[in-house]
Amino acid sequence: MAQALCELKHEVMIVVGCLQSHSDYERLLAPRLDLPIVALSHTPLGGPASVVAWLRGKRVIDRFAPDLIIHSEAIPLPFRGTVVHVVHDLEPRRGRLAPLWRAIRRFSARHSDHVVATTAELRDELVRDMGLSPDEILVIPKCIDQRAYLKPGLAARERAIFHAGTQPYKDPGATIRAFAKLDDTSVELYVTGPVTEPTREAVGDLPLRIRNRVTLVGPADGFSVRGLHSRVRVASFPTRYTIPVASATVMEAIAAGTPIVGSPRLSRDVLVDGVNGLVVDTEPAAMAVALRALLDDDELWEQLSIGAGRMVKRFDAFRIARQYVNLAQVRGSNDVRSQTASNPGEYRVNSRRVVRTAMGRLAPSSNSRNSTGSAPRQLAGLGRRSGLQKRAPARGRKSHSHR
Repeated sequence: MAQALCELKHEVMIVVGCLQSHSDYERLLAPRLDLPIVALSHTPLGGPASVVAWLRGKRVIDRFAPDLIIHSEAIPLPFRGTVVHVVHDLEPRRGRLAPLWRAIRRFSARHSDHVVATTAELRDELVRDMGLSPDEILVIPKCIDQRAYLKPGLAARERAIFHAGTQPYKDPGATIRAFAKLDDTSVELYVTGPVTEPTREAVGDLPLRIRNRVTLVGPADGFSVRGLHSRVRVASFPTRYTIPVASATVMEAIAAGTPIVGSPRLSRDVLVDGVNGLVVDTEPAAMAVALRALLDDDELWEQLSIGAGRMVKRFDAFRIARQYVNLAQVRGSNDVRSQTASNPGEYRVNSRRVVRTAMGRLAPSSNSRNSTGSAPRQLAGLGRRSGLQKRAPARGRKSHSHR
């Protein structure tokens, strides 16, 4: 999103808690633009060091004087400008400090001008977790840079399946077991992500005639992952989420026009059965039937690929950036927001309290390529739109967004 906002002539600042390697960031995410990133630390933060770092981060943000701050962490710090609290996932925290973390999250959300969930399922869970009403939570999906993905037709596709990620919740074993059930030596299987022992064992259990059809790619850079999404006929996502989220890797498959075979635990915002893929149980026989359908039925493949092409428009980075810009044009809990029936992901903002500058934030394309299993946590800050008159301090602030 930061790239889109830069191209919309906004100033952007990204503040991250920890960035251990800028070269790894560029390799894993492969951004098109050289974005301004402020890293508070080069090593992971925790405890008092985290508090000290974010107090320093607040000073950096305040000097930037943003109009809009978008953050995806529960950071209970006061900021100037419109503050948007974005929730990408809501996995339960455990341990003795769990009640404290929930209290901090609730405090941060209640002291923001807007609370955004990236999926409808997350919004419903936030209602229960934070005690907010549904009307207090907007649903704005993650975004994707459509221009970064090729969308070749069926004739240019390999007879192949792609599984992205080897973290336990991504369940590569389920795809490998379904591949065994498929038992088709004309099909290739590509698996990206660190080669874990469970993944290696699952491949080792395959009959030799199909074992050689599996390629364990290992950790892959952004360009390679995008290339694989555009190269195969099917993307497999037997993902196990406690609460369905908008998986960035799933969105990459959508952007590449690649039909999906996915579990019911994927958000219905990114996988709709019969629209851009097939929703199936992750039991091997059921997955194998769905995979075979997309490998053998050209008409079905074309139908679902076209559906993906329509769906990805909802996640277009420029479209999502403008939705966040709109949030900087309304402040306060009395703003009226209505969700259009024809497009659940889009909101009409009915307010006359319009500021003259507004900004957004950066959203990484995928965390599946990070060997730690998560993309760097970030704060993205955006400054004034160029060429606009500076407003009075009480009405107009620069915008900053962080995550």
